[in-house]
Amino acid sequence: MTESEAIELFSMLGANAVSAFTVYISFTFGYLATAYFVGSKLTMFQSMVAGGLYIFSAGSAGLAQIVYINGMLEVTEKTASVLDNVFLWNGLFWVWNMAVVQAVGIAVSLYFMWTVRHPKVA
Repeated sequence: MTESEAIELFSMLGANAVSAFTVYISFTFGYLATAYFVGSKLTMFQSMVAGGLYIFSAGSAGLAQIVYINGMLEVTEKTASVLDNVFLWNGLFWVWNMAVVQAVGIAVSLYFMWTVRHPKVA
């Protein structure tokens, strides 16, 4: 792979990673809006279904982002190019950072729904 092909592939994987993060944020916002506006009115079954769908959907988007970032890491490791000198590009840092941020975001969102449904306990 030439240096220009590596840079193009890196850019495409980066764009896909950003798109996956956008999907994650969209699912999270939708779940939080649902929790805030109607969470206290949902039955146990409805809140479990909403929570399960949210975990699956946001988790899938988060996993897709991690896959794309790993692809970017592979591109930089397999080709010696100008990408080696990109400031703040440490693939493993971004893989772990985004995985933790998204996992914490999912957990906090689920806790938010729980506090809306059980206001006196929280």
